[in-house]
This record gives sequence, structure tokens and C-alpha cells, in this order.
Amino acid sequence: MLEKELEGIVLQEKDIIPFLKNLTPKDKRELVPFLKKFQEKIFEHYSIEEKTKWGISYSSKPMHSDAKRDLVSKACYVCFNKTDIKKVFFNVSQLSINDDYLNNIIPWYTPKWYGDLINEELHWGLSYEKMMLLKKKELLIPSRALILAKLPDSIIERKQEDGKNRSFYRPEVLYKYKETLEEHIWLLFEEVSLINNYYHYLHLENYKGGRDIWIDTISNLTVENRLDRERVLIATIYTSTKGFNKTLSGWFFDLLIKLNPSIDEILGLQNEFLAALNSPYSKVINTVLKYFKLVANQKKFKSEVFIENASILLNSETKSVVNSTLMILEKIAKTNKSSSISICKKAAEALINVDEKIQLRAAKIIAKYGNPQKQELLDEVCLYTDSLFHSSKEVLNEYIVDSEEIEEENHELEELKIISKENEVPKLDSLDDLIFFVSQSIDNNEVYHIDLLLSCLPKLYLLLNKDNVAKLEPIFKRSLDLSLNFDWNSRIGNLESEAACYINDFAEILMSEYPLELTSFTKAKREKVKKLKKERFYKSHYENNLKEIEHQTIPDYIYQIHHSLFIKSKSLIKRGLNLGLLSSPTHSPCWIAPKILIDRIISYEEINETIDLYDFQIAIGRLPKNEYSQDVIENITSIVDDDIKNVLKYHFNQLNIQKANILRPELWIQSVLSKNIDTDIKYFQEFLANSLQKEMGGYNWDCGPREHFYKDYDYATRRYVQKMMIRKELCLKDFTIQKKEPESIVSSIVGIFNKRKKMIEVSSIYNYILFKKQKYYTPIQPHDDVKFLFLSPNNSSMFLSHVIHKNLRESTFFDETSKKNMVNLLKGLYEIWYRDDFHESTYLFLATGLLCSDKVARELSAEIWIKANNHGIINNKLVGQILGKLENGEYAPLKRFTDLLTASLFNVSKKHNQALAYLLNDMIGNMNNTPIRGVKKLLEIFLELKLSFPEIEISVLSKEKLESWRQSTTLKVLINKIETIEMAVVEP
Repeated sequence: MLEKELEGIVLQEKDIIPFLKNLTPKDKRELVPFLKKFQEKIFEHYSIEEKTKWGISYSSKPMHSDAKRDLVSKACYVCFNKTDIKKVFFNVSQLSINDDYLNNIIPWYTPKWYGDLINEELHWGLSYEKMMLLKKKELLIPSRALILAKLPDSIIERKQEDGKNRSFYRPEVLYKYKETLEEHIWLLFEEVSLINNYYHYLHLENYKGGRDIWIDTISNLTVENRLDRERVLIATIYTSTKGFNKTLSGWFFDLLIKLNPSIDEILGLQNEFLAALNSPYSKVINTVLKYFKLVANQKKFKSEVFIENASILLNSETKSVVNSTLMILEKIAKTNKSSSISICKKAAEALINVDEKIQLRAAKIIAKYGNPQKQELLDEVCLYTDSLFHSSKEVLNEYIVDSEEIEEENHELEELKIISKENEVPKLDSLDDLIFFVSQSIDNNEVYHIDLLLSCLPKLYLLLNKDNVAKLEPIFKRSLDLSLNFDWNSRIGNLESEAACYINDFAEILMSEYPLELTSFTKAKREKVKKLKKERFYKSHYENNLKEIEHQTIPDYIYQIHHSLFIKSKSLIKRGLNLGLLSSPTHSPCWIAPKILIDRIISYEEINETIDLYDFQIAIGRLPKNEYSQDVIENITSIVDDDIKNVLKYHFNQLNIQKANILRPELWIQSVLSKNIDTDIKYFQEFLANSLQKEMGGYNWDCGPREHFYKDYDYATRRYVQKMMIRKELCLKDFTIQKKEPESIVSSIVGIFNKRKKMIEVSSIYNYILFKKQKYYTPIQPHDDVKFLFLSPNNSSMFLSHVIHKNLRESTFFDETSKKNMVNLLKGLYEIWYRDDFHESTYLFLATGLLCSDKVARELSAEIWIKANNHGIINNKLVGQILGKLENGEYAPLKRFTDLLTASLFNVSKKHNQALAYLLNDMIGNMNNTPIRGVKKLLEIFLELKLSFPEIEISVLSKEKLESWRQSTTLKVLINKIETIEMAVVEP
């Protein structure tokens, strides 16, 4: 009966209020099921398709009038509970603050959830004054969040005059309610709000003040004594301890500057200011130090407390903070003689700073106020002697004790071992160990897990039976979910997804052998696939990923290498062979112990199993260059295949390639490239009549401005026109993209080991280490990238040359994926950098890392350089030449590199400084004839290095460059000093 009556009122658009007033609580509950369906019907829309001059336009319109929908909304508002009303209406508080509801419903019915929903939704249409009105009527107890959301907008009145929207400054609203100045305004100092984002852009009819109206408002309130000034000052300073973000913290300290505390106020608020020094933001700290500089010479200044807490300031990365701290310490020293020693010891901590001016300021404080007879001060300065600039050493000559220096560079460099117990990959033999490993193999916990999985599943298959196979069901469910998942997972790459598909195939093999034991999984898989078939949009994705792995499509060319390995591993399972792949790493991240590889080859030969060419090539590429023992040489003789035997003899320096009988060059190519001996490569090139340029990534490159054409819309002519822009780019000049996709690895495997005559083209993994160019992104997914790098860790240049060509034309990354690729590959390069004879493309990649826009990537590149120089396995002259050429082409701002120099590369050790001197020497010689911005800082560092290592002769090219730079008045003095040192060495 009530349903019919309600429906009639709505359809006839009558007044619904009398009906709703007469409803009892029971009536309301009974109406809820009907109202839910009726509401859907009344709010239903229908689609409209219209033809326009631009094509077909699609839109929708409501089936019923606004009046009907309003009536149903009121009925729902009165009858529904909080959960139901939120499901039906996106923003219930919009109804709650509507004048119609406030006048016609709220006086006789106020929902229990009324105030809660207003506080939760913080509706934009609720003004501060209306909020206070609802509070006065006891309808609402505003939350702190609601007050903070509404208060900032309260001082602006908007109204329409003469057909225009006008805004007026109305601070008097703050005096209207007692709670505003007593409680509400203080919340701004306690919790996060948007107070710093208000009214920078508004044109107010009656306000001609500064750009930030709230700073002026609070300042005026203190002047008018409406707010207690001391309380405002304390609250403002303490905002630095509330965890506010950088912008909000900065806004409050702008307020502090506006309040302009006096000398007496600063001295009275020292505890608060000292607390603010713990802020992570330089603006806050600099403001506090600015006030401390004003009072540092006052007797009431807590100088001892400041000295005790100065260490954190002196170790700041912000130069202005360190400088201000030293200035305050010097002021204290002038007026407080008893603190001179403690001040000098504290100032000594700034001697580690990489900025010469800061170091010199600290050194002058120590020289002026210290005492070289004090052993404690001598000991303190001695700690920083190795990091001192020569200008600082001259000032502190009385504090530096002469001692016989140990010539680090003459020390024998420790050889870097890449095969050791510490990085050995765990052996997996038991059933439980194998099951546990397979369960985590698709989580990307270790970069070698995918390789290891290919060897573990054939071994696991032989350990399974009807009693234990059900243990794999949770793994199969996870793999199925991953392979059919449509959401991008930032923790894994495409290779983990393919591994999941491979485990799906493994599951299918077991399901056919153990149907009863795996009934539960079979049923779950069937139901999941049935559900996906209804989703037509996803059809192509799930159909591809449910195919056997041999028939699945792959994302890009380079994925074919791993794809073929998955297929090889699956064939071992289907034939029940207890063999692992030759290329499975034995030592992280990707290395193979020579003896184990030989044992694997012998195992294949013992059962007449064909060795996969690409598996063999990857395995050879993962052998360390010189780490092998005598038993390895002895075991090679046990190999039956003469070609493989000869390759291994050559790899381990037991055979001269020019005396070898090369029948299958595809077996030799990886070893020749890995050993990287010029004469052997030249012989192999002549043998093949092939330069191997692609395989070695040996491309000519340059960096400079290039023309780019694009189309832009011309509003005057109403059509697109071609325009040109100039971009400074790094380009591999003879890099040719293969237009046609190479033959599939799977189809090329057949007959690959048949003996052939001398050939020009060689089948190798290098035919597939390439990827397509996409317009706005790289197709190489993060986490896959480093696995591709580790396919050939001894010859990384080909893959890295493709990354350079596709991702690193400019030093600023065009997308986040490219940036992640860079970071991941630098992490990988750090792990495999154990030799100095990498091809130039690898060094070019490292150089781009030192100059790129991402700070993390730059720091990783610096770590590679530090590690490589620590072991003497880097060509610093080549790095310098490349950096000079890149800067010559203005690839990146030189400041990026000089900042990295001072922060990470300079003063690591004496040995590293010497290496840096060689690097900069060749860098300068390859830079522009006209000095670019940032050269002065580069020359300052070079001068410092030249002072430390005067015996390093400046190259001819660098001398020519310095001579051309001498025309610059800002560089002339520096260049003269450098040349004076050079002359002193040449003419003793």
C-alpha cells in the first residue's frame, strides 16, 4: 500500500513531505527494498546518437524529469540508513546542506548520520559560515578536518555585481564567532591544511596587499591584539616539528618573516628556534640561522647549546646552511674566548666539505681562533688532512703534521674475483627445496631465478608421484593467475609472465599424468577460463597465454632468446631427462663455474642429447675470463665433440685460434668476443668476411643539434602545418635498424649443429639482441632489461648500444620506464664490471649515466667508477674522451657532472683522485673551443688534482683547449695556475 502511494506521488509530481512525515520507523524500513529498485528506475538514462559535422556524437539523457528525481531523493534521504544512502548518492552531504532540505526536512527529521557524513565528505559547497550555523543549531559538531577545509575560504565573499563575478576581502567574519580566533585558527598551526594555496591568484576588489592574503591577515590580527603575538610566534616556529611538507613549512616561515621578531623575542624563543633546526627543509633552517646571526654576539644567546648541535648543520648538503653555521660560530668565537677550542673543533667538521670556499672559511676560523699547541685540535684537523684543498692546507700549515705518505698507487691492486663461495647459487636437490624455489621463481626475487627455473623443473618432474604432486597446486594457481592477469605488475617483467605460462604447461603435463590427484586445480582452471571467455575485450590475451608456450606470441625480438630456452627445458621434461640447461648460472648474478659447464656438456654427450646452440653460446658468454684451474683443462679432454673441445681449449688459453680447425664458427663467436683479443677478433673477422660490428656494438657516434619535423595546428589557416625544431641528440651514426624480423629461433634450431663450410653470416644470440623502436616508450620492461644484459656479461656492448640508440638520445628521459631501465642496467653493470677492455658502447653507456637527468642513475654510475678504479679495471682516458665529446655536443648541463664530481667522485682516495686527473685531462681536450657554462668549476677541480699530481702531463689537445679558453676573463687566472704547475714540472 505504501509503495503504491509513494509511486503515485512521484509519478504525479505531488508534494512528498506530508507523506514522509507520517512514516513510522517501521514504515521506512519496509519501504527500503522498493525504494532501491524505484530509485534505479527513476534515475535511469537512455542513449542518444547524433550526427554532427565531426562524425557521430554519443550522449545520454535522463528518462524522468528533475522533479521526479528530486522526490525520490527525498524519500531515500528519509528512509535509508548511512550505508544505503552512500551507495545511492555520490555526495550525500550535498543534500544535507541544501537549503530545501534544511528548511523542509531537517526541522522534523535529522538522520543519525547527518553530521558524520558532512564531516566525512567535506563538501565544497559548505561555507564556513553555514558550518557555524549548523553548529549553532546543534546539527553538526564540525571535525578538525572540516574546520581546516572551510576556514581558509571564510575571509572571501563572492557575489555578482553588474553581471560580473566579484570577490571581496572580508576578514571581519573571523570576529563573528568566538570559537574562530580562540580555537579554529590555531588548528592551522597544528595540522596539514591548504592554507598555503589560497588567494595567490585572486583579484580582490578591496584588497591591495601582498600576494598571500592569509599571511597578511594573521599579521594584522597580531597587530590588532586579536591574537596573542607570542603565541603566534611560538606556534609558527613549532610548525617545523609537525611533519608538514616542504611547501607548507616554507609558508609558515614566510609568516614568521612577516611577523619580524625583535632581538628580545628571538632571545626569548631560542628553545623553539633550536627545535626548528631539526627540520628537513633548508628554508626553515636558513631562516632560523638568519635570526641566530642577529643575536650570536648577545650574552643571553645559548652559545654552548648551539655549538653542541652544530654538527648536523655542518654536515648539511645545503651550502648556505653550512656557511651560515660557520658565520655564527665565528661570531661566538669573537665574543666568547673560552669557547674558542670547542668552536675550532666543531668548525673542523666542515673540512670534509667538498666545496673549496666552505673548507677555506672553516680553515680560517681554526687558524684565527685556534691554538696549534693544543693536541686535541691537531688530532681533529689531522682527521681531514687527506680531503683538504691546497688553499685550506696553506691556511692550516701549522696544524698539518708532515708524515711519510704511503704511495697508494704503487700498491699491488687486488684482483677482483667473480667466482667465490660468497656468491655461489644455492644447490637445489630435494623435493621440498625445489617446490619452495618454484613457488618464488616468478616473484623476481633474484635476477637468476628464471635461468634456474629452466633447470629445476626437469629435475622436479622426476621426483613427483601421485603421493606428492598435489603439493604443487598452490603454485599452479598462482602461475595461472599471473599469466591471465591483465593488470600491470611493477615488481615483475614479461619474462616472469612467460615463466608463469611455462609452469602452466608443466601443470598440463602433470594433469594428464595425475588427473585424480590434481582434480581441484583442473576444476579451478576450467572455471577461470569459462569466466574469461565472457570478457570479449580480453579474449586475445588469455587465448594467447593459454596456448602451449611453443605457439605463444612474444613481446619483441629479444624475448625470443629466453623463449627458445623455455621450449628446450620443456622438451627435457616431456622426455623425462634429468638435465639442466648449460647456461644456468652457478654464481650470482649470472656467472658459470668452468668445471660445472664442462660436466654439463659431458652429461649431454653421455646420453646423446643435442646441445642447443643458443644455450651453449649463453653459457660460454657467462664464463669468467681468466678464473679456471688445472682440473678444468684436464676435464676438457673428456668432451667428445672436437669443435666444442677446441672452443673450450681456446677459451682457457690452451689453443691458438689461428691454429684451430674452425668448422662451426657459431660455436666460436661468443668465446672470441668474450676474450676480446684484438688479433683473434681480426682473424675471426677475416675468416668470416664479416666485421662483427653489430655483435661488438662498435658504432661510430656523435652528439650535436639535429633537425626534427612535426605537425602543428595553425589556427589562422585552420590546418596542420609542418614545423621544425632543433634538438641536441646523441646518435649512433652507422646504426641500422633491421627492418625485417629475423627468423624465429625455434625454426632455426633444426640442423644448427650440422658441419658447414666457411660462412659470412653466423647464427648467434646476437641476431636477436635487438628491439623495436616505439614512439613514446621503450618496449623493454623493467626487470627484463638486466636479464638481457646478463645474457652476455663479457660482451655487453651490443645490447647497451641498442639501449643508447633507443632510450638515451637525450640526457632527459622521455618516460618513467626508460628511467627505470637505466637504473636497473647500471645496477647490473656494477655487478659484472670486472675488466677494463669493454667495447666503447659500454663506456658510452656509463658516460651517459654520469650525465643523465636522474640522480639515482648518476650515483650508480659513480659507484661503478669508484669500484672499477678501486680494482684498476677501467679505462679512464676513454671515459674522459667520451664525456668531453658529449659535453661538446651539449648532451647535458656540465653542472650535473661537476656536482657529481664534488659529491661522489672527488677525494674518495688518493688513487681515485689520480684516476680522476687522467679522466679530466682527456675530457677537457675533447670539449668545446668556446667554454660552456660550468667549465670554471671543472677547472677548479682539475687545478686541485694537478696540484696533487703535478707529474701528470697535460695532453696536447687539453693544452690547445686551455689556450683557447684563456680568452675568458673568468677562466684566465685558473688556467694560468694550471699552466704554472705544468711548467714547473717540465722545467725543474
